[in-house]
Amino acid sequence: MTAKISISIAEPELLDWARRRAAREGVSLSAVVTEAVRSARQQEARERLVRWLGPAAALTAEREAAIIAELGDKPRTKKSRRR
Repeated sequence: MTAKISISIAEPELLDWARRRAAREGVSLSAVVTEAVRSARQQEARERLVRWLGPAAALTAEREAAIIAELGDKPRTKKSRRR
């Protein structure tokens, strides 16, 4: 379902950034805003999970270093599946 809404972005620098990102990625401003909302929702879910797991799940400097080392200090990207 798609809903058409109207939003206001009160900070001109945020609007400029969003427009530049949309142009750079070849998508609409709406797509940039949608991705930002999706990202915020995912972050909230991660935070709820960490709270649910408790202090043992907290990200420490040592755990962060181990994760970065395991990932090879490179961000993970989606790979397309060939059929």
